[in-house]
Amino acid sequence: MQPDLVQQFHALSPAQLAALSAREYAELEAIVERAVADYQRNRLYRLFPDHGPLRRDLYPKHLDFFAAGAHHTERAFIAGNRIGKTFAGCYELTCHLIGWYPHWWQGRRFHRPVTAWAAGEDTKAVRESLQETLLGRQGALGTGLIPGDMIDNATARGGVPEAVDAVSVRTAAGMSRLVLKTYDQGRESFQASAVDVVLFDEEPPMAIYTEGLTRTLSTVPGERSGIVMCTFTPLKGLSGVVLSFMPGGERIEGAL
Repeated sequence: MQPDLVQQFHALSPAQLAALSAREYAELEAIVERAVADYQRNRLYRLFPDHGPLRRDLYPKHLDFFAAGAHHTERAFIAGNRIGKTFAGCYELTCHLIGWYPHWWQGRRFHRPVTAWAAGEDTKAVRESLQETLLGRQGALGTGLIPGDMIDNATARGGVPEAVDAVSVRTAAGMSRLVLKTYDQGRESFQASAVDVVLFDEEPPMAIYTEGLTRTLSTVPGERSGIVMCTFTPLKGLSGVVLSFMPGGERIEGAL
């Protein structure tokens, strides 16, 4: 679906376009380009709509995953390929980063800026999956799930072209921070930080998962711990991480 203004532009007949002066055509073209850019940089707010062919009630497992965050600090979306696991994790992560939640949201909410990690196998994998989903394709920063106008600063990661290391995200309450990490950095790189939200895309080694979970534990009496989300296909079989969500290697009734 395109913005109404773009549709109107395409609806102009060749005769109408030919009747425009060079200045009028340039002005119209600039308006359309701005409308398209704004549309691309705010896609988050159009997702999981009430009605239409992509209405959210067609995605019950995604909604269950979101809602479970209200009561669980650890969650895993373990399923087959190409069903939107990474997208679901990035959608929730974005909501926490910008402090915005849709009217139907039943999951965990943060009422302050957060510090978050999004981690995957290696830098190239993170660049082509998590980074692209959250920030947009290479050369189009701000066209991912995080609204472009809320991205304050993105720092590059050395060694891999177009790879991002960290992002500052503006919210009404202050500045959130997102760090993109990789499992091949080792367990030590996941130490010594306090984090509100961790997203592991693809199954992490148990040592890294444990460190991520530790980083989210609250040290303030009465304050809730943060959350850890995993989104992966269990290609490693009944690993320690998988078994931590499926005790005994058996499917739990009602598991996501």
